[in-house]
Amino acid sequence: MKPSTLNYGVDDQPPLVTLIILGVQQVLMSTVGWVFMAAMLASFATSVVDTQNILRMGMVVAGVGAILQANRRGLGGSGYFCPPIVSPAYFSSILLAGSGYGLPTVFGMTALAGAGEMVLARLLPRLRSLFPPEVIGVVMTMVGVAVLPIGFPRLLADPSTLSVGADPGSNIAVGFIALSVMIGCTVWGRGAVKLFPLLIGIVAGLIAAWALDSLPANAFQAVASAPWFDWPHRAVAGLAFEWPLLLPFLIAGLASSLKNVGDLTICQKINDTEWQRTDLVSVSRGASAMGLTNILSGLCGTLSQNTSSSNVGLAVASGATSRSIAWSFGLLMVLCAFTPKIAGAFAVLPSPIMGASVIYCACFMMLAGIQILTSRLLDTRRILMAGCALGFGLSAGLLPHLYANAPPLLLPIVHSPVSFTALVALVLNYVMQLGSSRSLRLELPVGTDHYAAIKAELLQFGASVAARKEVIQAAIDSLHHLMEALDTGLASGPVTVDIAFDEFNLDLDVCYQGRPIELVKERPDRDTLLNDPAGLAKLSGWLIGRRTDRVRVKVDGERCHLLLRLIH
Repeated sequence: MKPSTLNYGVDDQPPLVTLIILGVQQVLMSTVGWVFMAAMLASFATSVVDTQNILRMGMVVAGVGAILQANRRGLGGSGYFCPPIVSPAYFSSILLAGSGYGLPTVFGMTALAGAGEMVLARLLPRLRSLFPPEVIGVVMTMVGVAVLPIGFPRLLADPSTLSVGADPGSNIAVGFIALSVMIGCTVWGRGAVKLFPLLIGIVAGLIAAWALDSLPANAFQAVASAPWFDWPHRAVAGLAFEWPLLLPFLIAGLASSLKNVGDLTICQKINDTEWQRTDLVSVSRGASAMGLTNILSGLCGTLSQNTSSSNVGLAVASGATSRSIAWSFGLLMVLCAFTPKIAGAFAVLPSPIMGASVIYCACFMMLAGIQILTSRLLDTRRILMAGCALGFGLSAGLLPHLYANAPPLLLPIVHSPVSFTALVALVLNYVMQLGSSRSLRLELPVGTDHYAAIKAELLQFGASVAARKEVIQAAIDSLHHLMEALDTGLASGPVTVDIAFDEFNLDLDVCYQGRPIELVKERPDRDTLLNDPAGLAKLSGWLIGRRTDRVRVKVDGERCHLLLRLIH
């Protein structure tokens, strides 16, 4: 792994003060998750006391889950800072369980779904074909889109997000001041300013809210009246299981796992400038950690969680991805659970500032998904898969009434844009692979310029298998260099090229009758190129070695084989 140009990469250890501030910034970002959790609980009329207990137990679980995720040993953990937060993928299933059966069923089914996530996590390395980058990219893009309805109403002072008597104009000004400062720190900031864009933006928003008299009227009173220390309590005793809810919760767990894969893929990509594909072994351990976190959520009496795209987006934006931040974040989160006064301060953060924070991080989440999606060549099949999955997911969010008559088992899925997108993408990805080929044979006569034909054939083949653009371009260049060498008299007949692709390698077997090409390790000098009749062939052999990961010559009687491998 080659580290990218981050302020603090995954293996770096920030100074203690910086580590604490980074942890505070990430805790502030996760505040949106607690707002979302409170909204879910309000949907099925839990008591104020139960809501507070569920929130505080959720903070404890989130802190423990972040530390588990950053671990590389034991039961699980990807080794990256990728903290958990309340999961939008489970929203519909939780609503169905809470309104129809009660909190014990919510907790019991959450623990059961967590066990399902752990089972799926163990199978991930063997199911690589079901989770290609285009599927992960589609889901990650929809995750970013799905949080916009949380952010924009708060940024633009929708009446439903404001306290009674609040001035919409002042609140909109506060939100845009906070968002502008966050963007300015990211684009033009240097040093600590660039490292803490969210925290600086929140402080600027609070100052603006104070100056414009837009702070919630009861904000100071709520914080002052809260105790400094209190043990978090479980909301209700016991767990309950309702088997009709098993399928909705398992599918929600599948969507949650896909989101975990996407978030952890972004963590891998930002920390490795030579990233090529998702390391599913690391992702499997990370998904296991999230499954264990959800088992803990059910046992402790809180709602299901998964990796936080908002926090990952903030880490990308600030350039601080050190796994050490997990300890700072985790301990601070547990401290918030035991300190109602601190938790209360987060709870009364002005709504426009929350909206600005969500939108700021959603920008990185959406574009990260698009980057993953477009890192591969895409043919018509995969374009249709991605487009249909995004289309159906958006329809579920924009026009939910269209799915009011869906079968009861599918209602929790079609009411969640992320879950619906994940399901459509998985089904279409499998269907679109039917009838596709992962091999190609070319017949190339010597003596003519084949570059255009080679490029057209390999680009079409690469798109059909969703190969990385850089790998296909390297194959095009290598094959073109080889044909130039063979045109110097090495081949006496047509050249056959057999191409095979899997998720790990692109292999080319070039077969022809004639003499083998000389593979030189050093670039031919000027005299060799000008005076040696084989100078051009030697240059081509050197270039082929530079563009491929492995090259080997095999002679079988009068037939020569040049075996090229490019690691995907």
